[in-house]
Amino acid sequence: MIVYEFNENLDDFEEIELHETFFVPDLLVPMATFLFIDDIRKCVWLWFGRRTTIRDKFVSAHKSSTIRDRHGIYYRIKTIDQGYEPQEFKEWLGLVEKRHVEVIIEQEDDPIQNYVDSIKYLIICKAKAYRYWTSEGELRHANECYIQWEVLCQLCDALGIPYKSIMEEGNDEEE
Repeated sequence: MIVYEFNENLDDFEEIELHETFFVPDLLVPMATFLFIDDIRKCVWLWFGRRTTIRDKFVSAHKSSTIRDRHGIYYRIKTIDQGYEPQEFKEWLGLVEKRHVEVIIEQEDDPIQNYVDSIKYLIICKAKAYRYWTSEGELRHANECYIQWEVLCQLCDALGIPYKSIMEEGNDEEE
């Protein structure tokens, strides 16, 4: 993790040397402004303390693009005010425990049970549920977009969640 602190006397950022005993909440004080480089999400988190002046916010936001360019031109700059930190920022810094992502497979009763079994997949990711039904190698999202089985498997692998390769042939009945 690379962290920069805004120095209002220099009107520029200075890199902070992180020690083994580094604890993020000790840094996040109301008068400070920090820039965190997140190589995982390819973004730069610009954090403002509650009592940061408007001038410091303006100058640090302007200077943050030069720091960003050193690490990756394509990195996005995301601004955060103290007390309004997004969940992904808190998880990345280890301030809160990461949410668990899991796949739940349910068997549903179908009026034409003898003809085809309808299997619904629920993928829970960041508190959002996605539904898929199998149909000749394709999975249909509730909004009628299609996703290939291989893509779903790759998604599960990328998220580190288990899946079962169950393929059913037959009709794709609408609810």
